[in-house]
Amino acid sequence: MTYKSVQETLRAAGIVISKKGDVHRINFFGGLENTAHYTTSLKEALEQGLAMARPQRS
Repeated sequence: MTYKSVQETLRAAGIVISKKGDVHRINFFGGLENTAHYTTSLKEALEQGLAMARPQRS
């Protein structure tokens, strides 16, 4: 699993990922800081990003 492949997968799902040092930030396109998630694990970033992209049931 590479950063580029995770980035492409999340982008297709409507989620953006960025990296600063060892920390990955995932959020919705145009999302505010209160919806951002941070992790040092690329696998966790992928899983969390895909979970964010799923519609929430109420």
